[in-house]
Amino acid sequence: MEIIKDSNNTLLKRQELIFEADNNVSFDEAKKQIANKTKKSEEVIDVYNVKGGFGNQKFIVKANIYNSKEDLEIMKNMELSKKQKKEKEEAQAKSEEEAKTATETPSEETTENAEQPSETNEESTTAEEKPDTAPVEERESEKVAEEKPVEAPMEDRPEEESKAIKEEEQKEEESKE
Repeated sequence: MEIIKDSNNTLLKRQELIFEADNNVSFDEAKKQIANKTKKSEEVIDVYNVKGGFGNQKFIVKANIYNSKEDLEIMKNMELSKKQKKEKEEAQAKSEEEAKTATETPSEETTENAEQPSETNEESTTAEEKPDTAPVEERESEKVAEEKPVEAPMEDRPEEESKAIKEEEQKEEESKE
């Protein structure tokens, strides 16, 4: 492991490190090597790129070493997109709600939940029976509907395809006559 570039970024509270590895290393292996070399814990190290050239045995590894775990978490949250941030907030809110409901009278909930599954089981069995009890005519019409391919109007088709279909229709009419 040979360090190519080592710079300190005080604004982002991190040390930016680029080094060259002699063999292909995984992100976890790179973290361990950096931790051993810099005497920092693996929790504050973020390896974000391992790149190698075709046919080369040398790999470039880029990593950031943060001053604290909180700094690392702040930067990871900044990198998230709006959608990812929203999903993360929703997941946290959901887990908090589940924790609240679990702490509120767990003995009462277990008795209520014990009664509810039996009702849902009865409902699900009746729902399952309904498709089987449908008249034979309805089942056959469903099968026919599934078998028939849906043809697009002639205007929506490419010219070559519509010409081929017209020719086939003419041949069918001629063979019927």
